[in-house]
Amino acid sequence: MLNQIFKRDAQNVPTIKLVIYGPSLAGKTTLLSIYSTLKKVESPDQIYSDLKKIEQDGRTVLFDQSVFELPKGQGTMLPLLRYALYSVAGQERFRDTRKVVLKGTDGLMIMLDPTKEQYDFNKSSLQEIVALLGADLTSGNLPWILVINKMDLPDEERTPTDDIMKLMVEVGMVKNIGEAYTKLYTISCKQAKIDLLALPKRPDWAKLKDGSGRLRREARPDSVKEAAAPIEHLTRHVVEHKIRKLREAKKKSSQ
Repeated sequence: MLNQIFKRDAQNVPTIKLVIYGPSLAGKTTLLSIYSTLKKVESPDQIYSDLKKIEQDGRTVLFDQSVFELPKGQGTMLPLLRYALYSVAGQERFRDTRKVVLKGTDGLMIMLDPTKEQYDFNKSSLQEIVALLGADLTSGNLPWILVINKMDLPDEERTPTDDIMKLMVEVGMVKNIGEAYTKLYTISCKQAKIDLLALPKRPDWAKLKDGSGRLRREARPDSVKEAAAPIEHLTRHVVEHKIRKLREAKKKSSQ
């Protein structure tokens, strides 16, 4: 029965699709790059498809994609589960492309840019996703989380987090600010990238690795832990959501 709740890829492996959605320059591609690099130094055997970027002049024009694997015992009793990560192009002219990338989404990460000049772009992006997926988001049918990037910026350059939470209420994604905060993760892709790339240059680098020469999970720098957390949480959330739905359907059918 567990096999029936997951879509299958071309190799007939159960797969979930996660999409990182948000305005241009929010850091979507950077986050995906950080996570891909982390996997290379920590668990390269869990990379099924390395990061593929479709970009022009350093900006995503269609989408970016990586595919990773969860071995048995890490979330399900399946022998293998893959999770495909996509980040969409955030520019206005790629609205139709975003609609295509969203098809078949199992979990959504909304990523925003808190710099003050990006406020209107954040709002437009939120209004767009509500227009495209509103009922699924508000009903709980589609698991989703909110990520605010660039928390390394000085307070005076950022929109206060409370104001962004109010915006979530205004566009109809949540009922109140409290609910918005339950969805929230704050990260700094810039700091995570710096800390991750600096690891091999650290004098204690050898101590951070296990017997196989891989970075120990507990040795992740704090900024990298924070950057990876939304992806790892959303992956677990989607798996748990699907299993719960299966159990509810079985219970209903037996009544």
